[in-house]
Amino acid sequence: MGTIFDPFNTSLIFWEIVTFGILVFLLYRYVYPVIRDQIRTRQSQIEQAIDEAEKTRAEAKELLAEYRRQIEEARGEGRRILDEARKQGDAQRERTKREAREEGDRIIQRAREEIERERDNTLREIRREVGDMVIQASEQVLGRELDRDEHERLISEALDNLEAEVTGASTDGRAGS
Repeated sequence: MGTIFDPFNTSLIFWEIVTFGILVFLLYRYVYPVIRDQIRTRQSQIEQAIDEAEKTRAEAKELLAEYRRQIEEARGEGRRILDEARKQGDAQRERTKREAREEGDRIIQRAREEIERERDNTLREIRREVGDMVIQASEQVLGRELDRDEHERLISEALDNLEAEVTGASTDGRAGS
């Protein structure tokens, strides 16, 4: 008991150190590489998952931006189509109004021309009838046949004067209205 350094205990410590070293060597040689590979594989899988998630997120952002852009384009196209339809509607309405006015003007012009023709025809007819009546009346009053050409000239002058008076009176009457 008196010795501080016991060879038997020393040999036990030595063998414990040797056994511990062998155990560490075996763990380092056979167990640690498997654990290290599994950790690296798992780390690689996690990194891939993160990369894929970021890639998917970036793609989702791009798709969202693309959808928003398409929605804005569709809205703009819709507004453009509405504006174009409104312009075409306005143009068609104006064209229809103009055509209606032009057709109305044509109808009025044709009616005026027809009235003018009828008035001229009526005046000629009246002149002829009045002329014939005046000649017959004159022949009856005078009891003889008059020179037809001279009589026609006198009647024509009288009717022209009468027509000028009637036309002037109707024009003055319209002007006063």
